[in-house]
Amino acid sequence: MKAIVTRRFGSPAQMGVEERPTPVRKPGQALVRMRAATISPYTATVRSGAFGPEYATVPLVLGSEGAGVVEEGERFAPGTRVAVYGGGELGTTADGMFQQWVAVDEDRLLVLPDTLDFAEGSALTVNYLTAYLALTDIAHVTPDRTVLVSGASGSVGHASIQTASALGARPIALVSSPEKARWAEQAGAWAVIDRSAGNLGDAVANVTDGQGADLALDPVGGPLLGTLLHVLRRGGTLVSLGFVGGMRAEVDVMDLIGGEKYVTGYSLFSHSTEAIAPALRGIGELAAAGRLRPVIDSRIPLNDFENGYTRLASRQAVGSVVVEL
Repeated sequence: MKAIVTRRFGSPAQMGVEERPTPVRKPGQALVRMRAATISPYTATVRSGAFGPEYATVPLVLGSEGAGVVEEGERFAPGTRVAVYGGGELGTTADGMFQQWVAVDEDRLLVLPDTLDFAEGSALTVNYLTAYLALTDIAHVTPDRTVLVSGASGSVGHASIQTASALGARPIALVSSPEKARWAEQAGAWAVIDRSAGNLGDAVANVTDGQGADLALDPVGGPLLGTLLHVLRRGGTLVSLGFVGGMRAEVDVMDLIGGEKYVTGYSLFSHSTEAIAPALRGIGELAAAGRLRPVIDSRIPLNDFENGYTRLASRQAVGSVVVEL
């Protein structure tokens, strides 16, 4: 089988398509013929070497989420279309989904609704699980709460908008251009703020009747985090989900003390598979009902995977970048 193998972490990383034996499944696993996997910010972080050799080592096949067809298994009949969740192992400490076959624990599989193709299915698990659990388990969102979403045109941001809306909240999308604003509207944002058009604080106050947002989900990080904290209402909560904009941020301590605001981080991969299972079923039900649908920015052929990383790094992608296997 063909696999994209990372031989050296760094910038640039050394990666190439190689021939490898097809994995053999163990009891409790399914053998899945992969059709698509996401080229995500997480895979870019792993391949950069940011996690260190005590966590990820080469050679390694990246890819923490994907979609394909079950060929062998115990719980799923051959031919079943599935989305695959890699957890904190596949694509990090063990070979992941940038290969044509994967042996994966069956409780990490989600039957793919007929309405989604493989590329869309490949972007269904990590992004939407992150949004779903950040909103329900961490922020304890309730209907009609306003949820500020940074990086709203990216894969996690898009998932956060759709998931917040599906849970009855009112997502406010933050974007960086008029074109991305149109995408956010199509994703179902209750309101859209183009950061290039003016002061963020004034814009948030305008759409929330001067109250500030109840919650914020931030997959961007960097300097933006402190700004998002500032535009929350008194007692509001900010959940940090990523750091594509940088790993360091400044926070006004008076925002925390005077505003009695909360900042917390959330990592999906810190959960066990057993803890994830109810949320996996939840997003499957919402997707089957048509409430969740990933947007695909680019579908990249296997041999052109580096073009996918170039597209991701450009910060111009709207939705997920997917390599087709």
